[in-house]
Amino acid sequence: MPPGLSGDMLQVEGPRGTTVSIPLALDAEAGVKSLTLAVDGGGPTSLSVTTGTMQANYTHSFDIPGATTLGTVFNLVFTLTDEEDAITRVTAMVTTTKSIDTPSTYEFSRNGETSVSYSGQIERLDQLEAIKAYIKTADGGAVVSEQVFLDMFANTGGDGAGNFTFTSTKQLKDKTFVPDLDAQLFEDMFARAAAASVDGNAGVEATNGTAGLIVRENSGNTVLVDENGREFTQFIEKGLMGAVLYNQIYNTYLTDVRIGNDVENFELSEGKNYTAMEHHWDEAFGYWDPPLDFTSPWPSERGSEDRFWSHYSNTVDNVNNGLLGTNSLIMTALKEGRTAIVNNDLAAKDTQRDVLYGAFELVAAGTAVHYINDTIGFLGEGKTGEAFHVLSEAWAFTNALRYSPQRTMDLGELETIMETDFGSDGNFWNATVLGLNTAKSKIVAAFPDLAPVQDDL
Repeated sequence: MPPGLSGDMLQVEGPRGTTVSIPLALDAEAGVKSLTLAVDGGGPTSLSVTTGTMQANYTHSFDIPGATTLGTVFNLVFTLTDEEDAITRVTAMVTTTKSIDTPSTYEFSRNGETSVSYSGQIERLDQLEAIKAYIKTADGGAVVSEQVFLDMFANTGGDGAGNFTFTSTKQLKDKTFVPDLDAQLFEDMFARAAAASVDGNAGVEATNGTAGLIVRENSGNTVLVDENGREFTQFIEKGLMGAVLYNQIYNTYLTDVRIGNDVENFELSEGKNYTAMEHHWDEAFGYWDPPLDFTSPWPSERGSEDRFWSHYSNTVDNVNNGLLGTNSLIMTALKEGRTAIVNNDLAAKDTQRDVLYGAFELVAAGTAVHYINDTIGFLGEGKTGEAFHVLSEAWAFTNALRYSPQRTMDLGELETIMETDFGSDGNFWNATVLGLNTAKSKIVAAFPDLAPVQDDL
């Protein structure tokens, strides 16, 4: 009669990096000779049991490897041999389950401490805030300095050569989209803004072909525009939102180099409470920088808590009873992707990454349509200053569609919208309602989700 080998818990579950217990009952009238274990078809290893005993309980502790992906099943074959060399085998299955469920807010921890860190991104957003504040002084007639812009852009001396009220080891320039950097897109813009500010300071009024100040009819405030009516504040601020913030999300932190399946996702980075893959995902989150509990719709009394891209997500989020719902769309993908990384659910992580590539573009496209609509309205009212202000924003958000490696619209089509449809020869003074509607139609056709809300944005 063969020995008896049984267990009440032969289907066991546990998260990666943990130990599960498999209790077994051993029954051998001839006495136990040996107990071995083979995992997933591998060679047997001897387990420690008391030989000669006729009945015994044995509990095996199985360590689920930390690098195990979610759903991996281990087959453990236990073999009991008695003193007469009779054999009985039993198989236990260990399934790798989740370590965590998706949290309601973007908060993740390990051993009681946060595992989320994106301070470098916050520092760069603070630098962009400072640059925006500086160029806006030119809207009020102040003379601005090209060198100050350059020092802030490169964060000279760790405080923008004294132009920041804080210190930082980070900079915007070295994170700028390389083709823009090579073309000196922003350096040229800084120089032209500085030169135009001299004219603005002298009271030069902007006209077709002449840079200067133009009055926004609704507020009575002025903005500094170039000879083509393009507002420097919008081109610099929103331009850097695309060339740095979106560029870094798209072309750095969501790439396989940073979050691909070969990136370390079990061992913690030296001195940190996160894995490399977790941290890179968090850095993408940091460039979007929403409140941790951001959702759709976002309460108006907390409107000051979003900024840059999360702010503009909120701009298009709740239009037409929340049809776009971009706040929740992006936050859900960010939270579920981060959860998938903790669980080492690599397929789910990649799925959420794909969602993000599309959703971030949808925000830029929706915001561009929003400002095109505003421009059409202001042109109809004969408010040139207001029209140029919002058309500058439309231009910058359309320009942001250039940066995704998975971009929906090709570069030639975007160039036509920005340099022809928004005014022939790249001149806002040539902008027409017909051209703006053409631009709007192209963007909506490329992003069908915008169709139901295109006139409400």
